[in-house]
Amino acid sequence: MRKNIIYIWLFTLLGACNSTPAPQTKPLADNDSVPNWVFTPTQENGLASSSCVAWAGNMAAARAQAIANAKADLTLQIETRAKVLDKVINSQQQNNQQMESHSSFTQVSKQVAQQSLIGAIPKEVVFAQIDNQKQLCAFVILENSKNIFDKLINQASVSIDPQSEQALFKEFQMKKTIEELESELNN
Repeated sequence: MRKNIIYIWLFTLLGACNSTPAPQTKPLADNDSVPNWVFTPTQENGLASSSCVAWAGNMAAARAQAIANAKADLTLQIETRAKVLDKVINSQQQNNQQMESHSSFTQVSKQVAQQSLIGAIPKEVVFAQIDNQKQLCAFVILENSKNIFDKLINQASVSIDPQSEQALFKEFQMKKTIEELESELNN
């Protein structure tokens, strides 16, 4: 009797594993053509973003929307990086037991982002075929993330030594740290 219960339990477990639904995302169709920068926008020593919008026949509107979406993503990137700086500074302050008064990087990040987006450059705007739908895609860059970092430091009124500033800038640039923080924020 006990063996039968174990067998029933095992078959139920195996049946449950076998009935896992198919993933919701579909791979690109064979006739889709999408530039690499759409999926992995990168800019050495800077920030990059891409965005695609459905083509409805109006170049001016679609181009403006794709660029605006990419710039909005750049704003989020700056704000996320500012949160990383806050996290690192707070950790350092707790370890050193010194609490100095300064604005947080997160507080000044919106203003810095808006100022920085003036220098955002639409590098490419192209048509792409995604899931059998014509899209207009824009690739937008901010060329120098060091300028953004310096603005955050200045506007947050944080005084740090040059060696700590270099380490903090490395944290600001590290994609892994940003991804960890984003996943932390999403949970």
